[in-house]
Amino acid sequence: MSELSNRFRQALEFVLKNGYATNDSSVARELHVTVSTVNMAKKGEREPTWDLLLNFCDHYPINFWWLRSGEGDMIGNGDRQIALLQKIAALEKKISELEGKE
Repeated sequence: MSELSNRFRQALEFVLKNGYATNDSSVARELHVTVSTVNMAKKGEREPTWDLLLNFCDHYPINFWWLRSGEGDMIGNGDRQIALLQKIAALEKKISELEGKE
């Protein structure tokens, strides 16, 4: 299992344990993805996508920088820096997509 998948699993467990969601299905509904997408990312069967990570951190109090890199605290603190990092990640993803279309 990749470190990213492991951190996603930890974050998902936190979300469920602390009542932000009731189960994997409710997380999937909230994020507008399939339950299998959540389960495969959680089990490390498929690397979580940028969209999934950004969406997850937008809906739950998880620090995107921690989820992406393992640095800092798991729990987001609402810091402006986190919001900026999320925007940078979204832009990096868009650039990758555009480069792939050439």
